[in-house]
Amino acid sequence: MSNWIEKYKRLVVSSYKLYVIIADIDNLFDYYELRQSFEDEGYSLYFAKTDLEVRVHFEMAVRESKSKYLIVAPANYLPLPDIEMQVSFHTIGLQQLFPNLDAKAIKGLSYNALCLLSNIKLYEELSQEKTLKFLLENLYNVDFDTLTISKAKERIINALIMVFLEKNDINKPLSDFLVKFSKPYFPILVSTGLTKTNLIAYIQEQWQSYVNQGKSELDFSEATMSRCLGFLFAFDHLKPIQVVPDKYDSFPKQLKIGVYYDKAGQNDNELDGLVEYLTQQLESIEDNADQWFKIIHIFANAKIKSLSTGNIVLQDRYLKVEEQFNHRFQRFIDNVYGSFFSLSGVRKPVVVSRILDHIKADPSHKKALLVVDGMNYWQWNLLGQALNDADLVYSSSASLAFIPTITRWSRQAIFKGDKPDLNEDNLKESKLFQNYWTKAGILPYQIGFQKIDVNEKFDVSGILDDITILGIVCNDLDNIMHGAYLGDDQLITSTQQWIQKSKIVETISALVSRGFRIYITADHGNIEATGLKNLKMKEKVGALSRGMRHLHFTNETLKDSFLNQNVDLDLGKKGQSVYLKNKEAFTTASIKVVTHGGSHFWEVIVPFISINEQ
Repeated sequence: MSNWIEKYKRLVVSSYKLYVIIADIDNLFDYYELRQSFEDEGYSLYFAKTDLEVRVHFEMAVRESKSKYLIVAPANYLPLPDIEMQVSFHTIGLQQLFPNLDAKAIKGLSYNALCLLSNIKLYEELSQEKTLKFLLENLYNVDFDTLTISKAKERIINALIMVFLEKNDINKPLSDFLVKFSKPYFPILVSTGLTKTNLIAYIQEQWQSYVNQGKSELDFSEATMSRCLGFLFAFDHLKPIQVVPDKYDSFPKQLKIGVYYDKAGQNDNELDGLVEYLTQQLESIEDNADQWFKIIHIFANAKIKSLSTGNIVLQDRYLKVEEQFNHRFQRFIDNVYGSFFSLSGVRKPVVVSRILDHIKADPSHKKALLVVDGMNYWQWNLLGQALNDADLVYSSSASLAFIPTITRWSRQAIFKGDKPDLNEDNLKESKLFQNYWTKAGILPYQIGFQKIDVNEKFDVSGILDDITILGIVCNDLDNIMHGAYLGDDQLITSTQQWIQKSKIVETISALVSRGFRIYITADHGNIEATGLKNLKMKEKVGALSRGMRHLHFTNETLKDSFLNQNVDLDLGKKGQSVYLKNKEAFTTASIKVVTHGGSHFWEVIVPFISINEQ
């Protein structure tokens, strides 16, 4: 739990009074996590819009009760003496939780931003302006004091990119502050409204002017701006511009990501820019799930482009950076993966076992979860493009599969909403799904579960009107993946064909039209691996579960015996399982297979997508 929620509870929970009334002056109970923390303590919550509602609810439900109650009252509420004698009453807002920060400046920040602020110690009281500068420095890594020293326009636009695009989390006071600060430098941009969309449009316009006319309000050759370009093009915020070959050759290497001279050249140029960007990020990426969830977007784009290029040298450069990142990813898994299972999934499901918790917190009346078995992140990018073409708007994130990344455990974790039972397979996933939702208060007749495939189209019109929670499993891509004998080159073509023939986009559109908020994920991804060797019979003794990338033994002794026989292999260990970390497989030496079960980032980082309400 975050420090600010712990502090909130210490301020209001009474050791001798069952009832609490809080005048919620900054609407802090809008944060789900705060509400949940009191419910976990056994409080029944009631939200009163008026003083009269407080009185009525207190008399009807609270006064004679022996249960714990918390009434969230209007900001200016004051209890009358007869109520005050029986309750623990408090007026609580941001000022009480963050006494050295200006409450108006931090109002409206995200839950995660408040968590970060609560862990920073301050020894002086800051004014509103100083608080806003403090937010820029501590939430967005913007050094405010250096913004206007030199190259002010470039420094300021870089700060705006970090706030509006990289972090994508800003409250109104900070937005107003940046508008006022930026107006002398960018009057036209500010006059149109300082938003993410307008900021991108402005930079695109300036880039086009720079490329075509050789002039711009921004100096793109300046170090700050050239670094920004890598981010903007890597995340598809900006679109590259076509130029003649001679002009392309004249551009500095760090700016070539934004220009191309033919379609094949565009693919290779963008791949070159993405590889360069990834190489830069390799030194700075940390054991932070959010950073890995961002970088997987870049890798997915780069992977697809690497499969489309005929440039062997460029392809080898991509494969080298992929290998380097996977080596770093294995340290991330070893260092922090286990700790993620204790995190709440309300804001984001870092691991797949928290996906149902996240969906449960969504207030939408109808919700559907589509699990595409075996879909890795670059395959999702192909499906995402098809959704874009169909004008379906979505938000992209990611989650971490259960390791070892096999269907029986990772999909069980999704539909159970908890760690899987390693002695069970995934045959009972529909029952697990129903158990989770009935415990959450959903009636059995309101829960649906469906398996679909390319040969058995899903008739969305047949969904009963009573269904409000729907689980869907599609095994097509897993079947296709295991049959991809020509590796990723075959898999990319087969994935594109599946998108067309399965009518999956039409199915998703039909669910949207039926009023469902749709979430899409995968139980695990996949990789193209190279055979190491076929395992000998004595090596497989006691393996309850085995595949090309993992083995699960009946006891520690058998697992240790296998490890002692294979000291030359780079193996991960978890419980009584061992798994391969890199791009190898337990099969005939040197042959290529597409499979899963290990801890490569293509297997572990899976898409978690929400189709936005239309």
